[in-house]
Amino acid sequence: MAPHPPAPVPIPVPAQAPAPTHLPADPPIYKAVLSLWASQGRTLPGHRDQEWARLASGPVWADRTVRVSGTLVRPGEAR
Repeated sequence: MAPHPPAPVPIPVPAQAPAPTHLPADPPIYKAVLSLWASQGRTLPGHRDQEWARLASGPVWADRTVRVSGTLVRPGEAR
């Protein structure tokens, strides 16, 4: 009996990223909400959360008191 020829190996085809599309302008209600949140110092979608960056970049000490959103939180205290 003759040996079988090797099975063909599929060649992967690289996926192409979709072409960037022009995003429509935000509706006025969305702009109003973003303006309100910005005026209140809230984190906005698509922007870096400054408070999180500050807290995450600091050293971690078990006996350290940390200020979170203006509230002192001592080790072991529940929020």
